Amino acid sequence: MDKLVLKTALLSLVAVIVAALLVFSLWMLSSPQTMASACEKTGNYRLAVTCADLRYKYTKNAADLARCAEDGILAGDDGYIVKYGEKLVAHSGYEELCAQKDKQLADSPYAEYTRGYNTYICGWLASAQYRSGAIEKAVQTAESGGVHSFNKLVIEIAQRRDAPAAESVLDALGKYQNEEAESLMNILRKFKA
Repeated sequence: MDKLVLKTALLSLVAVIVAALLVFSLWMLSSPQTMASACEKTGNYRLAVTCADLRYKYTKNAADLARCAEDGILAGDDGYIVKYGEKLVAHSGYEELCAQKDKQLADSPYAEYTRGYNTYICGWLASAQYRSGAIEKAVQTAESGGVHSFNKLVIEIAQRRDAPAAESVLDALGKYQNEEAESLMNILRKFKA
């Protein structure tokens, strides 16, 4: 009798787990954007990236791809940042997306702290590319975002005391003739080989 009760309980538990997985899978497939939102609210940005990626595969929309890149940044995953960041900056709708995001930022209380969406994405992407071992790509990405996109990259290089990378970034920053570039160059000159 005890074996029958145990067996019935286990079968019931398995049935509940299978049903929960089925509901979860259907929810993710039918409405990945709401699943991504739920994951973002709970801080599970890795799963949010997966859901946002599924949504992007349905729409091919730059905003959905931007969500993948942003969730990758919040997850702190260089693989996601590089994968989705590179796709995003190459997307045909990227410039229009940047204009929309910049307008939204201009209307926010944080406007004075931002340098623009392109700078944000390029800064994070350049930093992730550098950590992944692609300094040349990192420099090109930072250049496409402007002088402020070099901030994160310079911090990474300074933390690692990476003289060869400092040399590459110094060359790129030398093209800018402004105070910001000079400040960043002064930091890197300490590590120059």
